[in-house]
Formats: sequence, structure tokens, C-alpha cells
Amino acid sequence: MKRLFTLLFLLGAMSLQATGIKVSKTSFDKAKALVTFDLTWKNSWKNSRNHDAAWVFVKFEIPGKGYIHGRLNTNRHNLRVVRHSVKASVTPSSDLTGAFVEPTSTYQGDVHWQVDLKIDKDLISELPSEAVAKVYAIEMVYIPKSGYTLGDPDPKALNFSAVYLSDNQGQYAGLYKVSSENQVINVGPEAGSLYHNSGRNPLYTGDRKGPVPASFPKGVNPYYMMKYEVSQGQYVDFLNGIEPTLASLLSPHTTDQYYESRGSIKFENDQYTAESPDRPCNYITWDDGALFADWAGLRPMTELEYVKAARGPSTPLAHEFPWNTDNKDGLGRFVDLDDELKLKDGLDESKINEDNRHLYGASYYRVMDLAGSLWEKCVSIGHPIGRAFKGSHGDGILSADGSTNADWPRGIHEEGGYGYRGGGYYQHGKKPGEYNPHSPIAYRPYAAWSGGKRSIAYSQRYVRTADQ
Repeated sequence: MKRLFTLLFLLGAMSLQATGIKVSKTSFDKAKALVTFDLTWKNSWKNSRNHDAAWVFVKFEIPGKGYIHGRLNTNRHNLRVVRHSVKASVTPSSDLTGAFVEPTSTYQGDVHWQVDLKIDKDLISELPSEAVAKVYAIEMVYIPKSGYTLGDPDPKALNFSAVYLSDNQGQYAGLYKVSSENQVINVGPEAGSLYHNSGRNPLYTGDRKGPVPASFPKGVNPYYMMKYEVSQGQYVDFLNGIEPTLASLLSPHTTDQYYESRGSIKFENDQYTAESPDRPCNYITWDDGALFADWAGLRPMTELEYVKAARGPSTPLAHEFPWNTDNKDGLGRFVDLDDELKLKDGLDESKINEDNRHLYGASYYRVMDLAGSLWEKCVSIGHPIGRAFKGSHGDGILSADGSTNADWPRGIHEEGGYGYRGGGYYQHGKKPGEYNPHSPIAYRPYAAWSGGKRSIAYSQRYVRTADQ
């Protein structure tokens, strides 16, 4: 059972700083059950393909006692445009854990809105007068409804356990189409089923069993995905917003060689800080990240959702990378010698479009860094624990024992169910390999391997199913 109260001290910033997204001027009117704040971020967009959005959620700090997650009211939320921005909407999630703020007309540029969130009246009655509202925001990308295709037409991809449509002997018979969210995907060496080579070790690539049930999130129906991997600044806000003893277990800063390996999180004066808040957060385990997702009202992504976000509905290219070309020519997204993830001179995300997004490493839907930064942990179709995942969302409230949702893989508590996609950047000067740091979309050399605790090249990002 999850407890309503969890002891903690919220000492960090009131906004999550991964992409320039900021929350400021937060106020709380208890009599009106209203939390008001300014929300800004850079390079927002809405076009005929999709748009970005902010997932916003509220925590109420009760000094000396802990926090209550800010369950929202069903309506009476409001938004006002500030300066030369674009009109937008505020839509609470069906479970009222948080809300999406997103542009409502064609646009590309910076945004600045003043947002009112109405808090659930029953929750308001529980809050003492000294309660302080904290608002957090995470930049997301909307992935619209569509079918898509799994696999890679390049025969070389089979050596890296890319999935394919099987013939009656378990051999390659083409690519595999996913057309319905409720599709049951049979797995095995039978005609019409999904299959893949076991590779060097089935522990790494999956058990080649199934089926993948209708309830497993496939990415056909719309969902939101974090535009960037969890940043060190975001993770610091999380650590500062949970029970201190639990935070000490989840912080990576005590890991050997952490500061020599792009880590910047520190604990000083009873507070976590990040010297490089926008840097992707490495050295977090599955368990660390699952608790972050639960706290934020999000959920893990599946490896099928990873493919859909990278490729969209387009026909796969041979040896296709997540920016939808078959090469890295002109790619301007890189980890610099100062350990920061940067764009080459002359590139600016404000100038990204459908003709040049390959230069930025942006996916079909403009999700960033699906290859080239850190390995992405995904729920795997190659393990029975992974296939049992139903896509439930976190509720913002952490359990006293640190457990998460029953359908989520449990990491060190229950080995199996997740794996790695996308490749990862290790050391400066390391010779590029077949899937490090940039992996083609379909390559699955570690798609079912749930080993590896804290590492220089491991990270996560999270998603939320869109309400239908």
C-alpha cells in the first residue's frame, strides 16, 4: 500500500531544468484551491505531424512532515498567454495526477504562459495552513496514433537480433507490421509470427517466446515521451523531494569514479545539487528510474514504443538510425570533451525542421538523443516479466518500501523484464562500434538484458499514455 504522506524535505528548485523549461512565480491560494505559476520553455512547436508539451504536476510540502501529491480537480484550469506566445490548452490527466500544457495552433518558437491549476477540494481540506505548493514541469513530445513497422531490411541487422516476420522455418520473411494497440503478437519460428536470432546469448536478446499480449503498450495509440533523457538537474529535484534515507540509496554520487565519468550530482549541507543540471543523468539503475517515474506520474517506456518514436509510420530504411537516415553524415549532436551534450556550431534547435532534423539527431517526431547519448532502458518483449507490463502510470506517491506498480519490472527485486536500446557514449576517444554510441533503430544486442547496475552509459526516459 502507498502512503499519502512520505517524510522528506523539498529543498531543490521548483522546476525541472532539462531543456530550458522553467516554472516561476508560483503561488497558492488555499481558499480558492488554486496554484498559479508561470511556465516557459524554448523551441516549442506544433505542426501537422505532432507537437511538444509540458507535463506539470504539484507537490505540497508540509514542513517537518513530508509532502502530499497535488491531485487536481477535474476542471476550472486556466491559461493566459504572456508576451508573444501562442495559445495553449491545459488538460488534466484522467487520473488527475498532473496536466499537459500544449500549444493549440501551428507554431515554432519560445513560449511563456501563466497557468492556473485547480486542486481537488477534498485534498485542500487535508492541507494545513503552512503547506507550500511546488510545481514541476517536464518537456514531452506527443507521439500520435499510427501503425508502424518493426525490423530492418539490411540482412546485417539479423546479426544484432533485429526482429522480423518469420516463415514456417523461423527464417526471415520480411518486416513485421504493428497495426493495432490491441494486437496480439505471436512470437516463434512459425509463419506470420515475430522472431529474431538469439545472438550470442539469449539472456541479452530475449527468450524468443510469447505472445506479446494485447495489454502490452505497443505505441500504436497516442502517447507522450520525454523529449530528452532524464537530466542530472531533474534527478536532483527528485532526490530533494523524497524521504532523505531513500534519497541516499538512490543517489549515484557515491559510485566509484562517478565524478570522472560525467557525474555532477553532490550532497552538501543536506541538499543535493548538480553542477551540470542539463547533462543527461547517467549512473541510475532501473530501480532508481522507476521511482523517479512513479514520483512524476509517468511510466517506463517499452522497446516497441522506442521504435515507434524513432521511426514513425515510415517504411524502414536499411541500417536506419533514429533520425531516419542510414548514416551519420552531418550529424551535429555529440558529447564534447567537457562532458556536455552539445550541437555543433551553427546548429540551433530553434531552426530544426523536417528537412534538417537528421543534423540534430532528432527522431521522426523530434525526440532527441534516442541514439548517441546514453543507453535507454525499456520494458522488453524478450522476458515474461516484461511481457506482463500493462502500462500503468505512477501516481506521484512513493511507497514506504520503495516498491512501484505491480506490473512494472522490479529490477534488483525481481530480475528480468527490461533491457537496453539505442547505444551509449562511454569514454572520450573510444572508437565507434556497431551500436555504440549510435545504434540503428532495429539493433537489439541487449534488449532483454536486465543486468548492469550503475554505469557511465546507462540512462532512462519515461512516457505517459495519452487519454483517449
